[in-house]
Amino acid sequence: MVLPFMGQWQEYTITEEEVFIGTLSAAVEEDGCSISQNFKSADGSFTYRSFGYVEAATGKWKEIYVFNNGRISEYQWFRDGSDVIMRRTGGSRKLDYMHQLRLTNVTAASYDVIEEHSYDNGKSWQAIELTRTKKIN
Repeated sequence: MVLPFMGQWQEYTITEEEVFIGTLSAAVEEDGCSISQNFKSADGSFTYRSFGYVEAATGKWKEIYVFNNGRISEYQWFRDGSDVIMRRTGGSRKLDYMHQLRLTNVTAASYDVIEEHSYDNGKSWQAIELTRTKKIN
């Protein structure tokens, strides 16, 4: 599930045009049992590192993000048709809505990330932001 998202990437916010926002490096480690990601914004003001792993008890991918402001977020990965969903399951900041990232339109060269929020406990989702991620190598 995670292999298509590994590599060196550039991220762009999509509105009327593509705006470069930063670079992402993602790698599989520990014989395929874990992943690590590093992101740095274009101006260097925002960074994060993440560590993902297969939870032995459930067989599900989990990921923990640590941001340069000291906060953390926890996510669980699962499939929704051809899309991959990263649903926030916890973190240091309380939210009054559900939060997820939908990884869609996946090709070898790029994928889109749609940030989605639900205010009705996951019955419906609203798209908040679209990011296009393009492979560097």
